[in-house]
Amino acid sequence: MSALAWTDISFTEILKPLSGNVNPGGMTAVMGPSGSGKTTLLECLSGRKKTTKGSVVCSDSASFCEQHDALLGVFTVQETLTYSARLSLPRASPDVIAQRVNSVIEGLGLTSVSNNRIGTPIQRGISGGQKRRVSIACSLVQFPDVLFLDEPTSGLDTATAYQVMHAIGNMASMHHIAVIATIHSPNWEIFTLFNNLILLSKGESVYNGNINQLVPYFGKLGYRFPQYSNPADVVMGLVNTDFNNESSADIEEGGVSQLDSLVQAWKENGSEDHQQKFESLPPPRKSQPKENFLNFSNKTYTLIQRNLVNYSRNLLAYGVRMAMYVGLGVLLATIWVNLKQSDDRLNDRLSVHFFSVAFLSFMSVAGIPSYLEERSVLRRERANGLYGSLPFTIAQTITILPFLFICTLIFSVICYWSIGLHGGANHFFRWMSTLYLCILNAEFQSLLIASMFPIFITSLAIAAFVNGFFMCVQGYFIRAVNLPRFWYYWAHWIDYQTYGFAILTKSDLEGLTFSCAGDFVN
Repeated sequence: MSALAWTDISFTEILKPLSGNVNPGGMTAVMGPSGSGKTTLLECLSGRKKTTKGSVVCSDSASFCEQHDALLGVFTVQETLTYSARLSLPRASPDVIAQRVNSVIEGLGLTSVSNNRIGTPIQRGISGGQKRRVSIACSLVQFPDVLFLDEPTSGLDTATAYQVMHAIGNMASMHHIAVIATIHSPNWEIFTLFNNLILLSKGESVYNGNINQLVPYFGKLGYRFPQYSNPADVVMGLVNTDFNNESSADIEEGGVSQLDSLVQAWKENGSEDHQQKFESLPPPRKSQPKENFLNFSNKTYTLIQRNLVNYSRNLLAYGVRMAMYVGLGVLLATIWVNLKQSDDRLNDRLSVHFFSVAFLSFMSVAGIPSYLEERSVLRRERANGLYGSLPFTIAQTITILPFLFICTLIFSVICYWSIGLHGGANHFFRWMSTLYLCILNAEFQSLLIASMFPIFITSLAIAAFVNGFFMCVQGYFIRAVNLPRFWYYWAHWIDYQTYGFAILTKSDLEGLTFSCAGDFVN
């Protein structure tokens, strides 16, 4: 029985109605020129394209390895695969997890770098080709029923590409995994590793069948394969219309293009077989019940563990942020030193509260790069069914709260008494708690902006603008009552900095007695 089958699959104008099936234990190559619909076909079959027409019958579990790598750079290869296995197999024992991880690492030739980190912008890690293999391993470690690979050999040299595809083929055969992979211009050795070929051009099937029948099929259509040539190169030349030598005039006068004749020939000779196979398949299995509380808890716990390790190692994202809070605390402590309780220093006190709220909140934009990296991993793992948005959100919140609290505590301890703010534990903890809530608000605001605009420069610019805007309307630069009515009635009151500044000011000034310097004029 097929592990994956489809009929009349189409997507807008990219894919015309296609049918086919993939058997467990074998590998199917999807080939075609650029823009022919290879990746779109995989996304339709895996359920990533929600507007697909047609029907797909798929086995219980499937995993998709995208063309672009999405990995957390501070983890080693071994750790990356271990976390991936724990998330995909929440009930598996540690021994089973370790056995699977070691098997995949050995099979994909990653043993020599298993303890090396993936790499960050400030720390060199494994090579690009090795990262590609790690991405494949993350999808393969759960041993899914169907494995979708989008350009698995990109970034790999010829020898490594062969070894990787050979290892995937062995694992597919051993664990009865149906592999369907898009691939560009494979050499003869890699091409013969596949059992079947789906050849596309302009979203239509030109061939969909056994690799061994490729040459005889095209031979019956009158196409010759030169001796010692690679059949993959020959058929790619037949379906590539970007550099077609046929004149448009010949086609307009009633002639049929080479591509149209190939598509029509396949419709007449081969497409009905796949339709009959699809109709003979049993009905799709009922959807699996939603994960129970135990699986949910295990996955959330695993994500929390991974986040804590990420925070402790990611010097660029979190070490630098901690240093910035310490630096600002020292800056305030050495500039606003021991403010006296006199009317001529009153505005200096207000500036301390404004600076603390506004600039510490502004620093939340420093968390955007790390969040975007984590978001790319979330999109990959969520699409593969490892977990949903709720466990990710809970884990992110649980791990970010103590980090920001420590930053706030260090900043407050450094500068509060040095500045000479209102003494007493109650006033200190009220001041620190208010500042902590403002920083949390700013953090979640930046994460929301990064989620809505997941491009680094764009989200950074928008977050900076929003923070700057809130600084202007919160009531320090210009008194709130003097703001234009348009800004006062909505912008001033939705600004969290308004309330933070007011509470800090009240906590500091309430109960203090200020001396008046200078003469008063009646």
